[in-house]
Amino acid sequence: MKDKILCNFYLLVFGALARLPLSWLYVLSDGLCWVMLHVWHYRRHVVRENLLRVFPEHSDVVRRELEVKFYRHLCDVIVETIKLLHISDAELTRRVEPHGIELVDECARDGVPCFILCGHAGNWEWAQQMYTYCTNPMTFSQVYHPLRNKVFDQLMLRIRKRFDSVSIPQLRVLRTVLNLRGEGKPFLVAFIADQHPNTKVQEYWTTFLGQDSAYITGAEEIGRKIGARFIFMDLEQPRRGYYRISLHNIAPAEGELFPYMISYLRMLEAAILRQPELWLWSHRRWRLSREEYNRRQALTSNPRFAKG
Repeated sequence: MKDKILCNFYLLVFGALARLPLSWLYVLSDGLCWVMLHVWHYRRHVVRENLLRVFPEHSDVVRRELEVKFYRHLCDVIVETIKLLHISDAELTRRVEPHGIELVDECARDGVPCFILCGHAGNWEWAQQMYTYCTNPMTFSQVYHPLRNKVFDQLMLRIRKRFDSVSIPQLRVLRTVLNLRGEGKPFLVAFIADQHPNTKVQEYWTTFLGQDSAYITGAEEIGRKIGARFIFMDLEQPRRGYYRISLHNIAPAEGELFPYMISYLRMLEAAILRQPELWLWSHRRWRLSREEYNRRQALTSNPRFAKG
């Protein structure tokens, strides 16, 4: 009951904010950015460490400029997400420019499951606008990681209903996809697959943004089982409040165990380097090295350290 009351309260507050013009919300975003940078210091050490890892050749001044641009964009994404509660279809259509939507329509026409792979770049919430441009009927869904805060989790699910899409919890992906496949109707599943893998043991590694990085394989493993087509979603920002979505077929990388995931990471890497401020630098993407993972795995597999 308490969670429901809190959720309704936040919906009331955010709903009121969402009725403001985006120009006003961007003023609020600027204020929030200042607080994050100078008062809250939200994950500032993580952002700086990540930027230093990826751009060691840049001067401190250049990295600080990129840091500020990142926080500004992050705050814009927050207010833009809130705006989804009360933004008109016409305004959203004016602000989100799609390219390559015919690739999704081809999947629907051919009866092939469509797996879209994207990253924490641009505004991944507004990216769902692309569904409205598809001409062939499909079931649209996206995989999400439930938030620890149940109130905000319910709030985000409510916001995502803006596009009549199905939100699939991360632990139920395989079951849900198999059910969708069993229904025999065309469907699309969007994966944000650039985060750090959740599993305790990391078996698959590659170089991403110049760093030794563990990567997620679930999307490709499931997709290959059901014969899905893999498509990359590239997001650009021509100017504040406007986004360009480009869909591209993912060609498998030769000689790789998971060729589609490797190609996806290479395409995402190029997109990030093009507009680095749009990526989620506050994520602890490289919190443990491969050596540390191997060390921890050796400890847990050693009978001397086993429980019982």
